[in-house]
Amino acid sequence: MLRPEGLRQPPRFSTVRLRQGYDIEQVDEFVGRVMATVNGQPVQRPVTADEIRTVAFGSVWMRLGYDVAQVDMFLDQAEAWLRLRDGFQR
Repeated sequence: MLRPEGLRQPPRFSTVRLRQGYDIEQVDEFVGRVMATVNGQPVQRPVTADEIRTVAFGSVWMRLGYDVAQVDMFLDQAEAWLRLRDGFQR
């Protein structure tokens, strides 16, 4: 989804506690870099499509974490955005 000024909005993930989830801090940091990269904003370490493909987050059990399927689905979409963008920049 695009914001009115043309920037993609960051995702909102459901949290889980009684099943495996991804570490919230790790996901938030990475997604922040992804969104800055995708939106063409300054970022110290831009994310590549290959990095999205290989990123691994810590798993959490019995404490609050992000829904694994939702995060993975977002990462697939973000990888496609970057591959599409990179294809047009060649």
